[in-house]
Formats: sequence, structure tokens, C-alpha cells
Amino acid sequence: MSSVQTVPARRGAAVVVKAGQKVKISNTHGNQVVDTWALALPSAALKTASSKVEAPLYPNPTYDSPSKYSAAANAAASASEYMSMCHCRATLLKVTPTVGDVMVSQKRAPMVKVVEDTSPGVHDTLIAACDRWRYSELGVNGYHESCTDNFWDALNALSASPFLVAEEKKALEALQGDLGSKIPDPFNLFMNIPVTQEGEGAKRGVSFEEPKTKPGDYVVLEALRDVIVVMSACPQNILTINMKTPVDAHFQVLD
Repeated sequence: MSSVQTVPARRGAAVVVKAGQKVKISNTHGNQVVDTWALALPSAALKTASSKVEAPLYPNPTYDSPSKYSAAANAAASASEYMSMCHCRATLLKVTPTVGDVMVSQKRAPMVKVVEDTSPGVHDTLIAACDRWRYSELGVNGYHESCTDNFWDALNALSASPFLVAEEKKALEALQGDLGSKIPDPFNLFMNIPVTQEGEGAKRGVSFEEPKTKPGDYVVLEALRDVIVVMSACPQNILTINMKTPVDAHFQVLD
């Protein structure tokens, strides 16, 4: 069990969580959304048992099916895996994950499992991480922190950590290369985004509302493979999702 670590208000943090370990993410003050990502460390570099849950390049192949894929498609399919919200929704057949649910990658392979949740269970899988362009839309002039920038800064800080072994650093570099400039949609812990029915037919909307958590509520995710968990204490202070007052959150890796 590691010590409790801080996700600073308006900033991010990242940590390696090995297969079988858990990460406890706490809404310490009760009003803080924590954008959360899980990125698979390539097991080929780490030589761990985590490879048992990696998605194969050719799922359920027949004798001739591998030859039917193009080189371009295979190159894209070989990219590192990350927890993907749209694939989670399709797999779980729900918008909001609950205890017992397995969150999957863009290749539909297991990443983490929700094993404990002391909050009311209101989380979001629909909304993209905030970014500099979002704050411009909201009328902010000049610099504003964002979950997108926090994601990249946290990965960069982790890559420089003296606690990573050489193989982990190589795996992280490979992962960053695969991502390029793309950022996966986050699992927005403690974020309250109701889906509303508008009139007749299929028209639906979403709204940004205040959190329903209380101080000390937490979620525990179990790593089903070696992953990097990235967290951002969302800096949104224009809308009400953080009660307009971003604050610290905390996390702890549990064996």
C-alpha cells in the first residue's frame, strides 16, 4: 500500500498501477470532478503476465483472415490500448458504470474494474476533457488550466520519475508515441451530467450540474493489466460541475 498522494487543484497526476493492484481515487472535499484515464503499458516491453489480457491483432482468426487485412489497418490496430468510453458504453450497455463493471479498451479488452464506490454513483462517460478551446468558448481570455493539458503534463512528469525502471520508461515512451496528439475521452469521476429528454421523439440533451458527492467519497479501480492511471482535478470554474471552486483530490495505490 502506497502513501496517499495529491492530485493538486487544477492540475494532474499519473501513477503506474500493476495488474492486481488497485487505485483509490478520493473526492476529498466533496465537490471535485476527477477526469480519469487508464493507459495500458505495452507488455512486450515489460515482459509481464499482463499480456494475457491484451487484445490480439487477429481476433478469432480463420486460416485466411489475417491475409485480408491491409498493412495500414494492421499498423493502426497495433497501437497501444487505452480505456475507451464509447467502447465501455457499448460493452456495458449503460452510460454510467457501477461497481462490478469492467472498463474496456478501444480494442474491447479489459483494462480496470470498478470494485468500490462510496459516492452516490453519479459519474460521466460522455463529456470530453476540457481544453484551452473550451475555455475560450466560455469567454476566458488568456491562459486557463485544462484537463487536456494536465493529461500531457502528468505523463511527461511520470516519464521523468526516478521511480520508474528502464523498461517502464521505454514502455511509456512507446505509449506516448502511439497516442501522438490524441487524448482519449476520460472517465469523469464524480461528474454530474444528466441526460435529459426534450419533447417528443429521440431528441435528448445534456446539462452540466453540481456534483452529488460528499467529502471523502471515493472510487476504487482494480487494474486488470499493467496500466498508467492519469487523473486531473478538473480546473473548471466557469460552470457548476466543481461548485466553481476546484480543489485538491487524492489517490492511493493499494496492493
